[in-house]
Amino acid sequence: MDHPKNHCDRCGNLTIAPENDYGEFICMPCLENEAEAAWERHCEDFHDGGCTRFNSLEQQQEAARRLK
Repeated sequence: MDHPKNHCDRCGNLTIAPENDYGEFICMPCLENEAEAAWERHCEDFHDGGCTRFNSLEQQQEAARRLK
């Protein structure tokens, strides 16, 4: 049985990938590129030394105390 092919909504190449939750067809290379870019952003944020996305343990504890 042949899988139906659709055009990737990101690059336009034909793909057999199923429709995602947002009604898009995205090929595996585009998904892999997106995941790799997200990982790179995460590593850069974590290792830049001045990141505000990652709270220190002390800041997390203080936020937890405020919630009580």
